[in-house]
Amino acid sequence: MSDTHFDVVIAGGGLVGSSLAVALQGSGLRVAVVEPIPEGDPRQPSFDDRHTALAPTSRRFFERLGLWPEILASAYPIEHIHVSDQGHGGFTRLSAKEEGLPALGHVTPNRVLGAALRPAMEKAADLFCPAEILDSVIVEGADATAGPSVRQVRVKNASGEQTLTTRLLVVADGMRSSTRDALNIAMDEKDYGQSAIIVNLRSERHHGGMAYERFTPEGPIALLPAGENTVSLVWALPHEQAKAMAHNASEAVFLDRLQAAFGWRLGKFSDLGHCSVYPLIAVTAQQFTSDRAVILGNAAHALHPVAGQGLNLALRDVAALAELLGAPVDSESRQQTPTDPGGADVLAEYAPLRQGDYRRTFGFTNGLVTLFSNDWLPLVAVRNMGLTALDLFPPARRFLLKHATGAAGNVPALCRED
Repeated sequence: MSDTHFDVVIAGGGLVGSSLAVALQGSGLRVAVVEPIPEGDPRQPSFDDRHTALAPTSRRFFERLGLWPEILASAYPIEHIHVSDQGHGGFTRLSAKEEGLPALGHVTPNRVLGAALRPAMEKAADLFCPAEILDSVIVEGADATAGPSVRQVRVKNASGEQTLTTRLLVVADGMRSSTRDALNIAMDEKDYGQSAIIVNLRSERHHGGMAYERFTPEGPIALLPAGENTVSLVWALPHEQAKAMAHNASEAVFLDRLQAAFGWRLGKFSDLGHCSVYPLIAVTAQQFTSDRAVILGNAAHALHPVAGQGLNLALRDVAALAELLGAPVDSESRQQTPTDPGGADVLAEYAPLRQGDYRRTFGFTNGLVTLFSNDWLPLVAVRNMGLTALDLFPPARRFLLKHATGAAGNVPALCRED
């Protein structure tokens, strides 16, 4: 077989692309990853100092990949979740112990995920880095070993250009994916009119493994337990306010305003870290597959960060695709690898398999933002009664928990508990 022919070429070596490459190890497929940003480069957004709340489905996924012990060493468990509505009495609490779970999730620095995934990806796949995909085209009958058609992928690196051929191109290079755009896949966008400030800080009181989601008239505030007295903040504000707070406000002004919005449950905040600002736009590809191509991660769907669903949804996409392509679910079993991993039958099975999870997760996150951003008094009364009912009615609380932890619907085997 040619050195430039692969069964699967993955555009993007961030958290999603590298996870797929590692998951496919043992499938018998030859995999390549094309990543434009070198290892250790601060421009790589996937492996920076932001924190991600990994749902139990994602924890199980990394367990099956053999990476969880390394990740767990720097992860902090979420033992409780507290949801409240600023200025109103309604609230609800979720507890891992009451629900019979070891944890509701684990808060993990992205750089730790990258440190675990990068070397595993380099063992599982041929890595072209730094390199970028210029374009790709379908060529009929170009290679007798690859079936009736292949996708030719033109790649540029420091040495010039070369052409790879693949039976399946996986697009996982982010929300503003040029590879997806080159496939002429249209996007639907919803601008929430907010940007998220993401920063680490210290709290006077120990968080006790509690994650907080507090809804305010200006946008939701999430505080995640990230260390003994460290919390990771995701604070949604109108675009200009977020920029002004992150880039122009003094630390004292920032912390005072945060304290006023969040309250004193964790005591006084201090030691503000470096602030990053990201506009909050929900982006959805109008199709998740094309001819010999699959769209994954933020290239397929970017969500509002409320309830921390984005990466967890993407990893379930990765798991489902990997299983269809013959990835072993555990060390003692192996799925049957399809004859043609980019064949129409595989793509036809993948798209509807993932649409339900996406629609359910988008509806959950978008519904929360819509419900809690409206100050119409009858709606305020209803939502606060709803929060109180959740706190008092275990079946309703468990329904919410299934959606929050990714356990609703048909969960891929790589993400399911035994």
